[in-house]
Amino acid sequence: MGWLSRLFNTKDQAPPAILPRKNDPCWCSSGIKYKKCHLAKDKLYFKEHPISKKKAPVKKSCGPVFG
Repeated sequence: MGWLSRLFNTKDQAPPAILPRKNDPCWCSSGIKYKKCHLAKDKLYFKEHPISKKKAPVKKSCGPVFG
C-alpha cells in the first residue's frame, strides 16, 4: 500500500486517545509529520465529538480526621 492510499483510508478510524505532538510522526503510520497529515482532521473530529471530563471531588484539608 502506498502512503497516499494510507492517508485516504483512515477516514473511518478515530484518532487515538493520546495524540502526537506537531513534529512527531503521524498516528496513521503514513511517515509524514502529524501537522501535515491529520492535525486539522483531528481538530475537527474532537470539535464534533467532545471528550467529557469528570472532575474529582475536592478534598478538604481540615476536617474532623485531622483535628
